[in-house]
Amino acid sequence: MWNRQEANHQFFTGFIFSLILTSSSFAVDQLRLAGPGSTQCSGRVEVHHNNTWGTVCDDSWGKDDAEVVCRQLGCGTALSAPSSAHFGNGNGTIWLDNVNCLGNESSLTSCQHQGYEIHNCDHSEDAGVVCSGSLPKPTIFVSPVAELTWGQQVSITCASAIQLLDGTFILQKTSDPFRMSQSSGSTSATFRIPKVTLDHHGEFQCQYEKRISSQTFTSVLSDSVNLTVHLLRPYISLTSPNVGVVWGPEEAEVTWGDRFSFTCSINPNHPQGKFSLIFSGSNITETKPAVNSSASFNFPTAAFEHQGNYSCVYVVLQSTRRFSSAKAVPIRLVIKGSSQMLLYSLSGGILLLVLLVFLGVCLACRRRHCTKQPRASDQNQMAAQQFNTQDHENDLDDYENVDIMLSTKKLEVDKQSICTPAMD
Repeated sequence: MWNRQEANHQFFTGFIFSLILTSSSFAVDQLRLAGPGSTQCSGRVEVHHNNTWGTVCDDSWGKDDAEVVCRQLGCGTALSAPSSAHFGNGNGTIWLDNVNCLGNESSLTSCQHQGYEIHNCDHSEDAGVVCSGSLPKPTIFVSPVAELTWGQQVSITCASAIQLLDGTFILQKTSDPFRMSQSSGSTSATFRIPKVTLDHHGEFQCQYEKRISSQTFTSVLSDSVNLTVHLLRPYISLTSPNVGVVWGPEEAEVTWGDRFSFTCSINPNHPQGKFSLIFSGSNITETKPAVNSSASFNFPTAAFEHQGNYSCVYVVLQSTRRFSSAKAVPIRLVIKGSSQMLLYSLSGGILLLVLLVFLGVCLACRRRHCTKQPRASDQNQMAAQQFNTQDHENDLDDYENVDIMLSTKKLEVDKQSICTPAMD
C-alpha cells in the first residue's frame, strides 16, 4: 500500500516538474531578430529567457542553426548565418553559446547547447540569420563613371546590406535580355565589362538569387543605373594634288581650280554607320555610308565659296535608337589664287580698259557731229534785213550787187532745202 502511494506521489511530482519545464520552455522559445539593417526575417538572433532578451554567441553557429531559427519565426529557409555581430553588437545578457542544431528541431532552445548564460564570448560575436522570407534589396553602383565612350572599361557592382551565403548576384538590363550572373559568398559581386559597346547603352538593375533544394528565392530588384555610351570621335583628312594629305587641326591651302577631297574615318571595330560632312558649322551638307570604316567627299574644282571649316560626324542607327559621335577636330580650308587665274584677271582688265577708251572716242565723235547749225529761216531774215537797209536811191550798180548777194544766199538756202519767196 505504501509502495502504491509512493508511486503515485512520484508520478504526481514528475508530472508537476514536467509541466514546469514545459512552461519554462514556452518562455525560452520566444525569438526575435534585431540590430541595424534587420528586417522581419533577417537580423541579430535574440532569445527571451527569464523575462529578459539576450543574444546568442557565434561559436559553432552555422546554417543548420539558422535553419531552425527561420522555421521557428515562419520566415522560410535560411539563406545565411552571419557571425561576428554582422547586425551590430547587442547588449545585456548572452544566453546561449556553442549551439549545435541538427536542422530539424522545432525551436532553437531545443538544440544542444551548454546551458543558459554559460559562454566565453562578448557581443562582438553575436550570431545572426538571413531567411528567404526577407531577402534584402541590393544596391548598384558604377565605376568609374556612368557616361562612357565606346570601347571604355566599366565595372558595375551589386551589393547587399547583409552577408549572404552561396547565392548568386544577377546583373540585367531593363530594355533587353542582357544578363550576367556571379556566385558570391560575400556581400557583393562586381561585373567588369572590358569594352563597352552600344549594346551596353541603357538601364541596369541588380537582383540576388538563392536556390535551396528545388526552390529558388529572389530579392526585389535594385534601383536602376543608366549607362550612356558615346561613339568615338572620327578623324578627318584633306587631300589635294598641291598639298598632299593634311590632318586636322590645321589650315590647308588649296589652289583655285584644283580638285580636292575630304576623307572621314573611324575605329574599324565600330558598327556599320554613316558619315556626315559638316561645313563651317552649318547644316550637314552631305552624307555617305561608311565603307571599310571611312568615306570620301570629292570636290572636282576648288572655288572661293568652298573656303571655311570642315568636320565629320559618325552616325549609327541601332533598333530604334540613333547614336551620334562628337564632331571630328576640324580642318580650315583656304582657297588661294592661281597663275592662270591671275592671267585671266589681267586680260580682263586690259579688255575693260580698251572698251572704256573706245566708248570715250565714240562719245566725242557724237558730240562733234551733233553741234548746233544756223537754221534756214534765220539766214533768210538776215538777208531781208540787209536788203531793207539798202538805200532805194542807190544807183543801178548797187542794186545789181544786192541782187547778186541775194542770189548767193538763195543758193545756200537751197542747199538746205529751204525755199524763199521770189524777189521783185
